[in-house]
Amino acid sequence: MSVSKDVAATAALSRDSLVFLDKNDLKVIHINPAAKKQLADAQSVLRAGTEIKQFLAYLAKNGEFSDGDAVGSVRQALASISSASQADLPGFRLGKAVFTWHCDAGPGDTIALVLRDGGKAQELARALADHKIFIQHLIDVLPIPVYLKNRDSVVTRCNGAFAELFGLQVDDVIGKKLIEVAPDSLAKTIAEHEKPLLIAEGQVRDDISFVLDDKERAALFAASSLKGPSGSIAGTIGSLVDVTSLKKAQAEVAEAADRLTGLLESAPIGVGISNRETGVFQFFNSTFAKMLDLEEEKDPTDSILLSERYRQQSLKDMDMVGELHDVEIRLRRPQMAEAKWLKTSLEPLSFEGEESVLWWTSDITKQKHAARELQNKANNDELTGLANRARFMQKLEQCENVLRGTNTPASLFILDLDGFKNLNDTKGHAAGDWLLTETSKRLKRAGRRAEEVARLGGDEFTMLFINKGREKEMCEIAGAILAELNQPFMWKGEDCGVSASIGFSVFDGGHCDMNEQLRRADKAMYQAKAAGKAQYCLYTPELEPELHHD
Repeated sequence: MSVSKDVAATAALSRDSLVFLDKNDLKVIHINPAAKKQLADAQSVLRAGTEIKQFLAYLAKNGEFSDGDAVGSVRQALASISSASQADLPGFRLGKAVFTWHCDAGPGDTIALVLRDGGKAQELARALADHKIFIQHLIDVLPIPVYLKNRDSVVTRCNGAFAELFGLQVDDVIGKKLIEVAPDSLAKTIAEHEKPLLIAEGQVRDDISFVLDDKERAALFAASSLKGPSGSIAGTIGSLVDVTSLKKAQAEVAEAADRLTGLLESAPIGVGISNRETGVFQFFNSTFAKMLDLEEEKDPTDSILLSERYRQQSLKDMDMVGELHDVEIRLRRPQMAEAKWLKTSLEPLSFEGEESVLWWTSDITKQKHAARELQNKANNDELTGLANRARFMQKLEQCENVLRGTNTPASLFILDLDGFKNLNDTKGHAAGDWLLTETSKRLKRAGRRAEEVARLGGDEFTMLFINKGREKEMCEIAGAILAELNQPFMWKGEDCGVSASIGFSVFDGGHCDMNEQLRRADKAMYQAKAAGKAQYCLYTPELEPELHHD
């Protein structure tokens, strides 16, 4: 038995350790890369074909369990895994890593073990803390009484409306069992209704009656199961509405909905809610509509943002960590003049009784363009658009590393303009800037086979050729470049009187020092100037007899 390629590919994306077992014989059929890395010490007993019993025996011998009873913990883990039911397993330390883990039904006829190390658990705890703050803020704005309870019937969250029902403050309710703050009849009625919700996931809604302040009350009670990070039921969330004030509550709900809609409509960030199954948007504000060009579109879906393949993958990632932050998307719709860059976050949401996805989306196109512009300014000469000195030197270093040990021929050119200073002095810097720009255009035309063309500074340019020939071919290229640059430069109808001198070095790229070759090309360029300018010179050892002697 083996898992499908799709399952293996999805498991590879998980940052948690995933182990899939054959439900029939409890043998390991697949472990993901995270498990191989995080549980490297146990690789000898955690590989395809081995029974999970061998891994548990390894843990009993080498691991350290939180309750101190390794044998008992291992037996408990084996019993839970053998039953193929959803359950949290005893936590353990293996080496320096502390793991929490649980088992659940896996894809196909498999059992899935999910292990999370302590560092990730802390990260999840912080995320959960943020969620709890968000949940508290969310239920605070609701006009109906809302509470969250754990499995021990302790109220962990509630809003002011729920506390006011019993004449208390929120802090007086949180941390106490419901029976300590509510009348016995009400606490018992709620406990009876919630009992099945703690056994299996579900919802309940009922009209109930109770006595409060010696008055008979009627209320609409609703509750549902609340899941923890591991997927097991951790408690319940419920609401209690006094039916006698139902009309007032409905008016308050409508007002709160209007305020929420108004808030979302005026928000500078795009907000959309799509149905998880169909992808059809159930709600989006005007900012979201303008950002995605949805104003004239009927029943748009979130496939506008993500293809079906990446949508499913993103939803799985979202489910795994609880939310998905800062996903960057390049969007180019047919009616758009140019592509947009969007940053979006996904969160699971229950909306209008359906499983939905909440999209927080912002347009980062300007930031992307600004970053690209900064990168261009850092790497390119502002005047000519050619590579600057820093980028060219980086290119030389990269080529030196790539060519090391090969027989690939290479050549470095250095070019200097003859008469450039006189042009600047007589015709001004505008003429000088034009000449530099025109020179760069001619170099790109004549040296189109070059690996890189750069302006080193002032009127000095350089070119790098890789695998374009040796001395004969490079002399031909130098001649063609010189012919191009020695054509008259006409500024406002007058010849600028500028020519070019070129020096170049030809060498074996696999055994070279690029800085030394650059120095040799510079030496040859000065030799060309000394010989009368407007010509090229190939570097030979004869140019520096003092450096090349027996």
